[in-house]
Amino acid sequence: MAYQIFELADGRRAALYAQGNSIFSCLLPFMRGMVPGEVRSDYLAHLDAAVFRDTVCFVYENLEHKVIVDTLGAAPARILLSDTGGYGFDHLQLIVRENGLYLFYQVRRKGEKAGLYVCMPYQENVWGIVFEGQDGVWEVQALRTDGGMQLLCLDKRSGKVRLYDWKGDAEFSEIRFVESSEHEKCLENLKAGWQEEKERLEGAREELQAEAMAKLGEFQQEKEERLIQCRKEYENRVERLRAEYEEKLAKCRKGYESQLDEAKRQYNELAQTAVKLQQIGRKWRDKYFGRTEEKEKI
Repeated sequence: MAYQIFELADGRRAALYAQGNSIFSCLLPFMRGMVPGEVRSDYLAHLDAAVFRDTVCFVYENLEHKVIVDTLGAAPARILLSDTGGYGFDHLQLIVRENGLYLFYQVRRKGEKAGLYVCMPYQENVWGIVFEGQDGVWEVQALRTDGGMQLLCLDKRSGKVRLYDWKGDAEFSEIRFVESSEHEKCLENLKAGWQEEKERLEGAREELQAEAMAKLGEFQQEKEERLIQCRKEYENRVERLRAEYEEKLAKCRKGYESQLDEAKRQYNELAQTAVKLQQIGRKWRDKYFGRTEEKEKI
């Protein structure tokens, strides 16, 4: 308990809290100028409190690993438990039942599971065991029923619940939610069902594995067929492109040869024209130079 408020018999409210190694209390409402009072200065852990007979009683473990019960009144503090070595106390809880104050506490021995125990701080000879050998962080709550009083124990870590008939001051009888024989029968049915489910799952797993292998084979075959088809498509495309290229090349070659033949024809025509021009030139030259020679002779 880090902070708790209690309603007193005279209508006032008191707050109790731990800070560091000290336990403080104050009256509420807290006015300006008021200072919380330090009631203990040897606090270590596990503070819990309850109102009993119009007095706030609180319990805690001190620095010497002793369990102390004290009040906000004038009553002296009492040492209830001492750690003599090899074990420690945990989860101290105060519960008021009718006209009695009860302290529930856990004891943790080294290498052993915890146990839940009870005592009455203001009665010397009332000590009891709720259960032993049950590990966990147990929180207790008193329940009033038509048949009497019950004690509910809840493991805050696992959520496990245990229920007890609270018969006497420190007498507890566990109430089983299911009878032992019926519980065993349920366990057997669960085991049988689990085994059947396990076998079914094993069979389903084998079927899934076989189906997966079949699917894998189909996928592999489909992959190979697709690869062959892609290769054929690629080869057909290459052949088609090669044919188109050779066709274009043949057309280009034919056009080039036609142009070359035309160029040759034009060249031959030009050559013949040049020969004719040469012949005409000779005629004119012979005619001109012939006349010149005749004039010189005269």
